[in-house]
Amino acid sequence: MAVQIPNLNAADARVADLVFEFVQFLLDDDANLTPAGNLTGGARQKLRARLDELISAEETGGEVPAESPPAADAGGAP
Repeated sequence: MAVQIPNLNAADARVADLVFEFVQFLLDDDANLTPAGNLTGGARQKLRARLDELISAEETGGEVPAESPPAADAGGAP
């Protein structure tokens, strides 16, 4: 079975790139992973929030915010 890559317009491609970068950021931190290597509930919530932010910006025609690593949670482990 061949993998189909959709033809995305420039804005959608930018959102897809930003989502991919954010997922890579989450996966690079072991604190975001379960022992099986899946994203933890907190990491999934961060990903959903980022998706909502990116989609909202695109739908309103605003500038899609560049990805920036989220701040460490207060009181979390270093």
